[in-house]
Amino acid sequence: MLKKICTIFCLFVSLSIQAQNVDVRIGQLINESNWFELEHELKATPANSISPFLRQLATAMTHHYFNRPDSACTVLSDLLTNHQQELGEQTLNMVILYSVNLARIGHYNDAAELLQNLYDQLTAMGTDSTLTEPYKAQAQQYRALATCGPLYQPLHELAEYRIPMVIDDKDEQRSIEMDGSINGKEGRFLFDTGAGGNLITPKLAKEYGLRPLDTEITVAGVGGLKEGGYAIADTLRIGGMTWVNVPFAVIDTQTGHEEADKFNEKYQLPPVIGLPVMFCMQEIQLDFARRELVVPATPTPNLQGKSNLMRTDTEGLQLKTTDETGNHVYFHFDTGCYYTYMQPTWYNRHKKEVNSAGVPDSLRMAGIGGVSITRTYKLPHMKIRIGNGIAMIDSVNVNTGIDLHTGQLKTTSFSDGAEDGVLGLNALENFSKVIINLKDMYMEAIPYLEK
Repeated sequence: MLKKICTIFCLFVSLSIQAQNVDVRIGQLINESNWFELEHELKATPANSISPFLRQLATAMTHHYFNRPDSACTVLSDLLTNHQQELGEQTLNMVILYSVNLARIGHYNDAAELLQNLYDQLTAMGTDSTLTEPYKAQAQQYRALATCGPLYQPLHELAEYRIPMVIDDKDEQRSIEMDGSINGKEGRFLFDTGAGGNLITPKLAKEYGLRPLDTEITVAGVGGLKEGGYAIADTLRIGGMTWVNVPFAVIDTQTGHEEADKFNEKYQLPPVIGLPVMFCMQEIQLDFARRELVVPATPTPNLQGKSNLMRTDTEGLQLKTTDETGNHVYFHFDTGCYYTYMQPTWYNRHKKEVNSAGVPDSLRMAGIGGVSITRTYKLPHMKIRIGNGIAMIDSVNVNTGIDLHTGQLKTTSFSDGAEDGVLGLNALENFSKVIINLKDMYMEAIPYLEK
């Protein structure tokens, strides 16, 4: 996965007692990192009723989280040029945000220079190196990517593309796969919305002839952190679509856990196609009825009028849903994970009903960084609404976060507690088609017609 600086942008906006009510509301939403509601509030509130600085700050945050990097760069540049006094100590967060969005639009040298300047200034001030080294490392990664020329350049025409979608079953772990090629070598690839970047093992990187870059990266997974590197595919083809200069994170997926590594050896991880390629597609339709992945020529209009998808600080996707009581539930959206499960954040809010209705169990997860085994409860079912569609999910694990062996609360860098659960492929299979619009950042689920 492409490693970005995983900074939580918690902004504390100083508001005077005399501030307008709307400013108080906007400031509160920023403080709470409630980006979905902030996006709605900005659309519903006349621009001239919000103080200029606060409106710029709110606009920068929503453009960042709802995948408008070009406009995010424009607004962030204005904030850093004209409003540093108002930003105060939050200037550092805005610089980081600016670098992330520069990288998203392919301006890697500019992003690297920004972070290098930040590193130099903080070092000159005597800041602890453990705090500054990530900025230096990220700058080096951006420079390495900049040497490759423009990335993700399409060779195909703008048109509708339909690609056979294989639902592969490996020991009850189903996944979406599709045929394609890397550097002209045919293969089958894993389609994973939970991957913040493309991923390949060292063995396959060599077999497909990827060009290694002279840089190191760190990626986060269910077991913690893992070191690796970057390599470039000269061409990546999926169906009728082809891109040149496509980066892959090269990561050894061995966990050190005997059972998990035997599974990995038996079912070798294919090249993983992650979110950067999907953002190039702008919209993906998972047509389960026809077993096709459809990329339309133009994205489907958002009839909802608002976003229920956003980008996260860990370069993933968060989906806003509602449960059967109408309460909001926020999921990490991950087609690379088959089973939907709930995180400790959600469990802590629903302890009483989970402990009463759930059956004690354990959750074993193996992936990048190692293996996690935690105490869980298994609920018989859960009903959630995705757009206008309703999914009934059978047998949902609720992760308590407590290590099964030590009895201690287990923390990982993979989840920062901002999400209630992980929405896997088994929830999507309830529907005839799922539309994932990454231009307007929304998801719609279309039920099967009643027979």
